[in-house]
Amino acid sequence: MKKKTLLLTMLLGFITTLTFAQEKEFFSSVDDTENYSALELAQNDDQFSIFLSFLEASGLDTSMEYADGFTIFMPTNDAFGEMKVNKLSELTSADNKAKLIEFVKHYIVPEKVYKNQFNDSQVISVSDDQAIKINTEMNGNSVSIGGANIIGSDIETNNGIIHVIDQLLTATDYFSSSY
Repeated sequence: MKKKTLLLTMLLGFITTLTFAQEKEFFSSVDDTENYSALELAQNDDQFSIFLSFLEASGLDTSMEYADGFTIFMPTNDAFGEMKVNKLSELTSADNKAKLIEFVKHYIVPEKVYKNQFNDSQVISVSDDQAIKINTEMNGNSVSIGGANIIGSDIETNNGIIHVIDQLLTATDYFSSSY
C-alpha cells in the first residue's frame, strides 16, 4: 500500500511539473512574428494593452521602435490585477513620469536573451541597490524573472525578443538577497 501511495504521489508531482512547464501560445493569428516590431506585434493582441499604455505614457515606445536587439518582458493585462490602486495612480500621474519610465525600463533588457540563456546566477540590475533575480528550474524549462513566470518565450520580432510574463516584476534589495 505504501508503494502505491508513493508511486501515486510521484506521478502526481510529475504531472504537476509538466503542467507548469507548458507555455501558452501567443500571437497565433500572426503568420510570421519577425515581420513585426515588438510593439507592432503586441498591439495585435489586447492582452497587452495595459503595459502598452504605460510604455506609451512613458515615451519609451518611440525609442523602442528604433532600437534593435533588445528583450522585453511583456506582462499580460492579468498581471496588473494585483497592482494596488494607489501604485497605479502614482505611476499614471503626470507628476510622476520619471517613476513610470523607471517602472517600464525594468521590463526591457538592451540585448537579445533567449529563455535557454537564463541561469540562476544572473540578476538584472535596475539601480545601484536593486536587482531583479532570475530563477530557473527543470534544466531551464521553467524560468521566472523577478517572481514572474515566463509563460510565452522566445517570440522573435524584427527588432527584438518578447517573453510573455504572468506577473509584474519585483526588484529586490541586491545586497540583502542571497544570489
